[in-house]
Formats: sequence, structure tokens, C-alpha cells
Amino acid sequence: MNTDVRTAQEDLAFLRQLVERGEGNAAGWTQCYFAAGLIYGAQMLMHAGQYFGLLPPAGVAALAIGLGPTLVFIPVATWIAWRHRADRPPAAAGRAISAAFGAIGAANLALIFVIGCSAFKHHSFAIWLIYPACVFILQGAAWMVAFALRRRAWLGLVAAGWFAFAIGMGLTTDRIGLYLLFCGLGIWSCMALPGWLMTRAPARAA
Repeated sequence: MNTDVRTAQEDLAFLRQLVERGEGNAAGWTQCYFAAGLIYGAQMLMHAGQYFGLLPPAGVAALAIGLGPTLVFIPVATWIAWRHRADRPPAAAGRAISAAFGAIGAANLALIFVIGCSAFKHHSFAIWLIYPACVFILQGAAWMVAFALRRRAWLGLVAAGWFAFAIGMGLTTDRIGLYLLFCGLGIWSCMALPGWLMTRAPARAA
């Protein structure tokens, strides 16, 4: 009986941790999320600019658009990781949310294989365009987990945004310019903006 009581108390303590405000120092993660959203959202919008004839589709400029964002993001992410190397790990809710995003990352790898193989087999670029929309849906699912744990309206709004932009992308696979606009604006709205807001949260609390 005493063991059952202790187990129940431990379960209640864990559940209490899940709904506490504090979730450790996640500044490094939020800064990486913001940087990735800002950089890759800009890349998608520049690709849209290429499609609409606003930016050169070939040459050095096109190469810079294709490779430049990753060449910028890698050192930025490395610097952020080094800067926050001593941060303490997040508490229970933070770990649960991190686990959700980690699972999404693993699912992305499976999606690349499944959709990529199908696109290659059928020689169809349209099939490959399904992959980014699926990534948006998975991101939305991860934010839904955060909303379920935290019950904060803005987390649910971000999840809904990911879903809405994914639907927009699904409806425009035959109109690449609009597809790229949905993609770029979605990354900025649902990744860069929330990342920026989360990086500002410690400053507002101070």
C-alpha cells in the first residue's frame, strides 16, 4: 500500500512538473529555431523571386541562393551551441516537447526516403513537392504537443499556422511560384517569428 502511495505521489509530482512554467534554459534551442526560420524562409522567398523573374535563375547569384543559406546557418548554429554549452537541461515539460521535435526529425528522414524514392521512380517533381508540405504538418503536430502540455493559446495558433500553410502548399503544387511563397512565408511566420518571441521571453521576464 505504501508503495502504491509513493508511486501515485511520484506520478503527481511528474505531472505537476509538466504544467509548471519553468522548463529550464532552452535559449540555445529557441535561437537555433529562430535562425533556421529566418535563413531558410528567406531562401524560399528568394526562390520565389527567381520563379517570378525578380532574381536571376542561374549563375553565381543562383548558386548563392541555393548554397548560401546552409553555409550561413551551419556556423551560426555551431556558435549558438558553443555559447549555450553549459546550459542546464530543461525540466519535464521541456524534455517532453524536445522529445516530440526529436521524433519529428526522425520521421522527416523516413519521409525523405519514402517520398524521394517514389518521386525518383516515377520521375515526378510534383511527388517530391509533397515532402515539404508533410514537414509543415509534422511541425504543426509538434506544436500541438506543446499546446497540449502548456495550454497556451499562442502555441495552438502556431500549430494551426503550420497546418494552414501546408494546405496552401498542397493546393499550389501546380503553381510553383505560389507554392514557394507559401513555403517561405510559412517558415517565417511559424518558425522565425515564434523563435524570436521565445528568445525575447527571458528578457521580458527579467
